Amino acid sequence: MSTIVLTGGTDGLGRALAADRLRAGHTVIVVGRSEAKFRELARNGDAHFFQADLREVAENLRVTKEIAARFPVVDTLVLGAAYVHRDRRVTSEGFEHNFALYYLSRHIFASELQEVLGAAERPLILDTTVPGAPEDAVHWDDLQLERGYTWKIANLQSRRLGLLSALRLASEHVRYVLYNPGFVRTSHQGALGKTSRAMVGILAKVLGTPPEKAIRPMLDLIENRPESPLSAYIRGKRVELDNATLEEAERLHQETARLLEKTVKRT
Repeated sequence: MSTIVLTGGTDGLGRALAADRLRAGHTVIVVGRSEAKFRELARNGDAHFFQADLREVAENLRVTKEIAARFPVVDTLVLGAAYVHRDRRVTSEGFEHNFALYYLSRHIFASELQEVLGAAERPLILDTTVPGAPEDAVHWDDLQLERGYTWKIANLQSRRLGLLSALRLASEHVRYVLYNPGFVRTSHQGALGKTSRAMVGILAKVLGTPPEKAIRPMLDLIENRPESPLSAYIRGKRVELDNATLEEAERLHQETARLLEKTVKRT
């Protein structure tokens, strides 16, 4: 039996994946904000919950440290935490919301759990960062998008940052997959207005894939990890990775290290 860590494991795709792994007898570690949503899952097997606000650096560092201390081997890390803000929001630590949740949190989990992942026989990081952002999506001189913010710009930047982080963290031992699950029938967590939420709800019912069906390609990747250190998939279909260089990845790593060091010192 294996150990799987999921961020965003109390709703939709993550919840369906957690439930499946529990039924199969695996150890499941869920990181999220709502322990109440987790309790129903906990009845199904060896389930563990870590409560955290993954927009905050301090929370990510705390939880990854606790997980590594309690679970010396992690076979699979699924990075799926999501919460939509269309307008620009800044965390208490000064990071733009999308940068914090969709890039920084994923980067911290994938980095800080490298040792326990490395202890597994066939470790895999499955990251729901959608591949396909353009090469010029990163605003190097304004990563927090203080100027000219739109949700689309923030979304594309976080996706490109996710690719660059994955490029540096993937290895011959720890495989890294960027995974686009498509439109899934879920609660679509976020600060949406009544009209937007109603429209999303209708589209989800009509066009969305049920979570139990949407996880099948993910389960296949978990059971049969790709040969390449870094790969990208849309549902069950492998796609070409965007052009990215190790020089770009190293630039991001250095900038991220600087931001994290500054944040930790401040707190």
